Order: sequence, then structure tokens, then C-alpha cells
Amino acid sequence: MRDIGKNIRTLRERRGMTQEELAQALFVTRQTVSNYETGKSRPDIDMLVSIAQVLESDVNQVLYGLPPEQDRQREVRYLAVGCLIVAAIFLVLTLPAPLMNKIIQRRYVGADLVMALTCLMKPAIWLLSGWCALQGLGLLRVARPLEERVWITWARRGVLLFLVVNVVLFLPLLVVGLIQVIQDGLGLPYEALAEVPQIQVYAWLANRLLMLNVLYPQVYTVLGVALWLFRFPKR
Repeated sequence: MRDIGKNIRTLRERRGMTQEELAQALFVTRQTVSNYETGKSRPDIDMLVSIAQVLESDVNQVLYGLPPEQDRQREVRYLAVGCLIVAAIFLVLTLPAPLMNKIIQRRYVGADLVMALTCLMKPAIWLLSGWCALQGLGLLRVARPLEERVWITWARRGVLLFLVVNVVLFLPLLVVGLIQVIQDGLGLPYEALAEVPQIQVYAWLANRLLMLNVLYPQVYTVLGVALWLFRFPKR
């Protein structure tokens, strides 16, 4: 029970909450939460129950903390899922490549599909590799995520927003490329195949992200490391 403050902070950070957000949920000041976490004061029984409810935990975990083995198993599962996704993306990029190359060489159909897959999946491999590397170091207790702060929350949202923009910009290429392959399989003439809408702003943004994603996908390793340090997914 001596580590009640540490337990509150750990559970709060797992929920991705700042001290201010926890204080608002408990109807107390941020300084009160800070005092709990630093051990300057201790919550009473009613407050312990409220803290457990807000943090979606139970009073025993607030008093005694998470079982170490349970916490470690969750982190191992995160690492295993990340590694499996990297392997799956690698297979998607490599196995269909000969077939797609034949289609493109035959009628220049499917180039948009290949481009979209390359622009999305190559960065994804580097992104997840960076995240998995830090996750492994975290399991070895060599690295530790940054403590949850307001700026950490906004930084995490900024990185995720950039990744969402990537997907949104290349999604039309992916969809149109897939439609072109289907249309070609049905024997439609080349002139009748679907095309990506020519919108100037969209083309400008997509071309610049394309150059980044194709020529320098290693940059996304830094984003993967940043996401782990910024506690994504929320502990």
C-alpha cells in the first residue's frame, strides 16, 4: 500500500489520461491528483473507489498495483501482433508482385494499384519495425514510454493524423487500381478503364507523399519509435 501514488499514476497512464483529465473526472483539482501520485496525501476509501471506477480498474489494483506477470503478458502480446502484421505486409508486397508486373507490362493496367500498395505498405513496414524494436527494448527494461502529459497526447494525435492522411490520399489510387484490374479481366477496352480524378490540390499532396514514401520509407521508423514513446496504443 506504500505505492498507492505510483499505482494511480500507472493506471492513469495506461488509460492515456493526464492529471488534469483525471482531476476533472474526480471533481478535484489537478494538484490533488498530483499530491496523491507523489505521496503527499492519500485518498480516502470513497475516493479510492471513485479512482478505480474512472480508471476502469478495481480498488485492489489501486492499492497494490497490477500483477507484474499480467502486465508483461499484455506487452508480449502487443509485440507478437506487431511482428505478425509486419510479416503479413511483407508477404502482401512480395507474393503478388510477379503477377502484377505481368499485368502492368501487358497493358499498363494496375500501375495505380501497385503504386498505392507500395506507398502505403513500405512505410507501414518501417513504422511497425520501429515500434516493435522499442516494444522489445521495453520488455527488456532498456526503454520506457514517456510519462503522459498534455503535449504527449497532442503529439500522439499529430502522428496518427499524419498516418491517416497517408491512407486517405492513397485510397483513391488503391480503389481505382483495383477496379482497373477487374475491368481488364472482364475484357474492357483500355479507354473505358476507370481513372483517378484529377484534382490539383490532391495531386500536389499525393505526389509529395509519394516521393517521401517511395524514396525514404525509412523515415517512418522514427514515427514508429515516436508512437511507442507517446504510449500508443494506450497502456
